[in-house]
Amino acid sequence: MAKYTATIDEDTRQRILALPGHVRFSAFMRKAITVFVEELEKNPDLLPENFIITHTARKDGSDKKGR
Repeated sequence: MAKYTATIDEDTRQRILALPGHVRFSAFMRKAITVFVEELEKNPDLLPENFIITHTARKDGSDKKGR
């Protein structure tokens, strides 16, 4: 598998390193990259300015009945 890299500025790198230990940054990035690639597959003419990253709350599954 090929590795792709992108440079980030030092401020961003320090902020990532300062995240609490329970935050798994790689999991968030995997999800973001998957969504990003899917959107580029739909429309390859998109530019970085066309993307806005937001978050949504997960659906609460605690009220579902057990199987």
